[in-house]
Amino acid sequence: MEKIDLLDKKILHLLDRNSRASYSEIAKKLSTSPQVVKYRVESLYARGILLYCFPMAEYRGLGYFFGLHFIKLQNLTQEKEAEFYAYLNSHRFIPIIMRGQGYADLIIAIDGKGIHHLGEIMHELQNKFGDYFLDWDTVIPIGFSRFNRNYLVGKEEATPNVAFTGAPVKMELDETDSKILSMLNFNARTPTAEIARKTGITFETASKKIKKLEKSGIIQCYTILPDHVKLGFPRHRTLLKFGNLSEKEEKRFFSFCNLHPNIVHHLKVLGNWDAVIDIECESTEKLREIIMGIKYEFSGVVKRIEPTYIYKIDQFRDIPIEHPKLNSGFPS
Repeated sequence: MEKIDLLDKKILHLLDRNSRASYSEIAKKLSTSPQVVKYRVESLYARGILLYCFPMAEYRGLGYFFGLHFIKLQNLTQEKEAEFYAYLNSHRFIPIIMRGQGYADLIIAIDGKGIHHLGEIMHELQNKFGDYFLDWDTVIPIGFSRFNRNYLVGKEEATPNVAFTGAPVKMELDETDSKILSMLNFNARTPTAEIARKTGITFETASKKIKKLEKSGIIQCYTILPDHVKLGFPRHRTLLKFGNLSEKEEKRFFSFCNLHPNIVHHLKVLGNWDAVIDIECESTEKLREIIMGIKYEFSGVVKRIEPTYIYKIDQFRDIPIEHPKLNSGFPS
């Protein structure tokens, strides 16, 4: 775990809420200078605490069909493991890769251009590496909600206007729109001037197109991917099975997750499970406390809870990067 102070945490908290915010905007909220914020952000990148900034994007509105897969592995040699993860990380349509311990050894998301494409990708993966899969559990997300990482600043408050994907948002993107979204998807902090230059449009046109992506709901918000282990708050992706869940209790559970400072994501899913939540906390004792709190609070509806400790996140985005050649690094 890297040593980070309160100012680092406050900066990460503000980037988590809007990772496209300027140094001046962040500095004003923290009563410091833009130069200090810039230095701190660059240091967070250099130490590997901040991996990248990205937009929460409405994948359905862009024509993607999202499958989330929890895989138990077997018989992997060190060489085969390296080959396997190299394949996953090079695959255009696998934008989420998380290595874990517990219920699953690997959690991936496959974004297909429709359900048949999703099936083709899954079939290809099983053909190449199926001998190393002991078990495979699939759910289909039908709603993904993101909450502020309030544990960074010790707050217990609900996130207003929760960013959400899974709604039938639709926007016809032209080639320039697609390139802009791809650049923001690679790094949400890419300056508008750089986006304009690389796409061959004016600064004003680039600004308007970014605002259109935001207003349409294709971009729900801009957030961050930290290295949770270095941050000292490892992620635990947790599956939940409910029984007799009424609409009232479902809303109450969602509100519980929103208010809890250590629960950062809530997914409503179809399949063998009913929900997935991401818990980020500092210890196994804290994780147990949170899980027991859920069991006590919702004893009438929670049938099963299965957490997976995530020790490494290779990638975590809603959509694939469509135009990788446009991207050349992470400007801070």
